Amino acid sequence: MAKQKCPGTTFVLCTLCGTFLYAICAGFRDNFGIMLPAIVAERGLSYATVSFIIALGQLFFGLMQPVFGFLSVRKSPRFVLFSGIFLMLAGLATSAVTHSATLLTIAMGILLPSGTAAASFGIIMSCLLPVFSDRQAHTASGFIAAGIGLSICLLAPLLQYSLASRGLVTTLFLLSTPIILLVPVAIFLTHVGKAAMKVVESTRESFADMLRLAAASPAYRRVSFGFFTCGFHMALIQTHLFSQLTAFGIPDRLASWGLSVYGLGVIAGSISSGMACRYFPMERILGCLYSSRCLWVALMLLPLPYWALFAVIFCLGLTGVATVAPTSNLIGTLFGPRRLATLFGFTYLLHQLGAFCSAWSGGLCLRYTGDYSGIWYADIALCFLAGAACLTLRRARKI
Repeated sequence: MAKQKCPGTTFVLCTLCGTFLYAICAGFRDNFGIMLPAIVAERGLSYATVSFIIALGQLFFGLMQPVFGFLSVRKSPRFVLFSGIFLMLAGLATSAVTHSATLLTIAMGILLPSGTAAASFGIIMSCLLPVFSDRQAHTASGFIAAGIGLSICLLAPLLQYSLASRGLVTTLFLLSTPIILLVPVAIFLTHVGKAAMKVVESTRESFADMLRLAAASPAYRRVSFGFFTCGFHMALIQTHLFSQLTAFGIPDRLASWGLSVYGLGVIAGSISSGMACRYFPMERILGCLYSSRCLWVALMLLPLPYWALFAVIFCLGLTGVATVAPTSNLIGTLFGPRRLATLFGFTYLLHQLGAFCSAWSGGLCLRYTGDYSGIWYADIALCFLAGAACLTLRRARKI
């Protein structure tokens, strides 16, 4: 039986709050690449060491998502969101004052990414799915996922300007302001979703039972593999695209605007993907998105004029976060809203394992070969395999 459509005002407010929450949290994680040269210069650490810290952050972001997803079921989404806000503030404050590689690893490799994991896409959507109808959920998921593009588009040039004019320490402290604004947003979202969640089945189910149920589904296994390759691809963009553009001879300021162009593509692609989920099979959408990345990455490596290179980067953005909405909607369709935060969190763990591999190996590739070509070729191969896995998947049915 289809869920009843919620009032338009509630839908708009919930979607805007979810988008803002996701944009702020994703913005810190996705713009680490811009801060990487400043951290290397001001902390006296090697590029490979800082790449490892960022890669560790990708891993912890994934590790903590299923944990926070399960806590949101056993305790409450509000507890999880407030925990995330505290961890993000602690991570930023520690990063700003320490010159120790160990403390920086704890702050930027553990605390900050763990905090952003508490406000992950699965947690936000698990608050909203009981409120929305299926069609509203598909639309909202696209807009909320587009928050990543919004954060890249706005934060990338602002971070570059702040780092150049005020330095790393001041920039890190300034970033705490939008995190504090998340407190009233989290209160509103969890208040709206609390009443609706009461009508969702409340049978207690262990974490292991959920994973066994998911592991038995071929659709879940293939979608999770696709998301692993997505993490590999996205971490390359987030961590090394800025450095890759400067390696092409593009000035730092223009390279940061290149990330903004990518962010615009992410916004358009995410919204379009969410809308497409209302009309097309989600596994086909995923297959087309993964496959098209092969073309755009290959074109990016060619010697192109600036305008053509930025056009390719925009197309890369169209496919970037567009995979989030169909992946989460597919998992929600298969397993229901109560299991979404946990199972999407586990899928995101695989996503971040891929991110860890590429964020670290990208730095190693540059160190030992002098460029990023090898890691981009590996990305093309993985995107091809993910596209084939999703395009050959049968139409998913609810378990």
